[in-house]
Amino acid sequence: MSRICKKKPAVCTDEPLSNSNICQKMALLRNILSTAYGPTGRLKQIHNNVGGHVLTTSTSTALLKRVDMSEPLLKMISTAVQHHTACYSDCGLFMGIFTLRLIENTQNNGLRTAAAAKVYKHLVEECNMYLKGDSCGCKVPVDFSNSGSLIALARSMIASKPACMLNSRETKHISSLIAQAFLYSIHCNSSGVSCFGRTVTIGIEGQSVSDSSVFPGLLVDVPEMLQHADLERLGSGPFKVVLFSVSLSGDISEVGDVTLEIHRGVDPERDLLQQLLKLGEQVVMDKVNLFACQKVIHPILQHYLRKHGVVVIERLGLALMEPFVQLTGAQAIASLCSSVPVEAYGMVKEFCLQSCGSRELLQLLPSKDAAVSTMVLCHRNETMLEELKMTCKRAEHVLRLTLREPYALLGGGCTETLLATHITHMNCSKASTIAQALCISHSEFIMAVKAFCSSLQSVALSLEHDGQDCLIDLTYAHRWVPDIYSKTCSCGLVEDRSNLEKTPLNTAYHTFSPVSLENTDSHPKILDSFSAKLNALNVAVEMANFVLDVKYIIKDIN
Repeated sequence: MSRICKKKPAVCTDEPLSNSNICQKMALLRNILSTAYGPTGRLKQIHNNVGGHVLTTSTSTALLKRVDMSEPLLKMISTAVQHHTACYSDCGLFMGIFTLRLIENTQNNGLRTAAAAKVYKHLVEECNMYLKGDSCGCKVPVDFSNSGSLIALARSMIASKPACMLNSRETKHISSLIAQAFLYSIHCNSSGVSCFGRTVTIGIEGQSVSDSSVFPGLLVDVPEMLQHADLERLGSGPFKVVLFSVSLSGDISEVGDVTLEIHRGVDPERDLLQQLLKLGEQVVMDKVNLFACQKVIHPILQHYLRKHGVVVIERLGLALMEPFVQLTGAQAIASLCSSVPVEAYGMVKEFCLQSCGSRELLQLLPSKDAAVSTMVLCHRNETMLEELKMTCKRAEHVLRLTLREPYALLGGGCTETLLATHITHMNCSKASTIAQALCISHSEFIMAVKAFCSSLQSVALSLEHDGQDCLIDLTYAHRWVPDIYSKTCSCGLVEDRSNLEKTPLNTAYHTFSPVSLENTDSHPKILDSFSAKLNALNVAVEMANFVLDVKYIIKDIN
């Protein structure tokens, strides 16, 4: 009989943000995120205490997913950041740093929670109006008739992930491939509502990054015994395709979780093989040229099909089933006990063999506008390759978001400094009126505005990790890092000149309205996702207000 233990009472923590232990943990998380931020962010290695796989990364998704947090407040912030990156693929570190800085600055300034929440809600609404307005100085349109802005947006994402370990030439090459894959995923001749195509990613370890490439259509492993001569004998396309999602191994155990009643003298595996050969005979009679299966195909069926000139692909895998269906138009057949219906067949335009680094792959080209492509990514080792694959996938998603909102924000911290300057200027001039409308004191409003804008500028400061000063110019409000080799601001839009006054970031300076650049031939070199940063800004303020409002944490320890 098990021992009966007395139930322990729940542990209640009053005013958690006044608890020094919780505040230290929040500061530690903020430091982890801040030091990983930007192109020169420091890498983090994550491993457990019993060995196993070691993860090297600087991305918020990988960091937060693998770091176990005991504090409920930190878990909430981590979950919010992960949910944001799952939807928008970018600006996770920005959101995390801004949230934690906002909480920290509110505490340091001794602001009342209710007053701070009112002001922060008001300020983020002003940010939304400014960023969505036509007069926004930190927003640039994305021109789809020119790939330059798409490549710049992709390059900014790639360059901000130092664990990818790419030099400038490799970064430029991968950025072009991402833009190319994005363009392949858009249907050319669609009318009305249409879905995006698919980009399948294949990683090849041990090859140079310059060997990476994008191919139209789908690339799969070359089937055994397939030669160039076999493809030449097929002639010109299009070719008929059949696809099975059920195992064709002929193994009775693959039938499924069912009860079988076997009569004396009956060999079920032989009968199953006969059924497979019947399928083979039908597809040969129907002039099928490509026979594909998600799982295993019986060797005798493979031999029969190849003897009749059919290309056989087995072990396609679950991940390739959807893009295969999208490319060919075939319907995946889930039964081997009935004949193949005519409508289940699909088509491909052409087969050809492609050499990709150390691998040879079979390329399937669509007969229609299927918008399916394959990105082959090469890198020197497994760690760099995995980081590169994840980053490329997220960068392509960011490009897709620009179709909904065709804008990008200035990168390199310039959006943060410009937005903070604009918010400070707009609110300090009418502080008394707004404070009265929000039913708070004038001093509380000024302190809350200062905390909000200081938090934004702290994110811009987090981009620097080598001890250099971060400056802001007092005309355009862009971020600058002193560099003898660069004569532009961090985003590359503003050129330096002798009479352009600058001052260190997060220090006292007079309020001013940032001047918008007009009739300039300069183009920003670093861009951020408009949709991702706008959502991150709003969710960060919501999370900060929520955490600041928590008065008790009740934890069941049984």
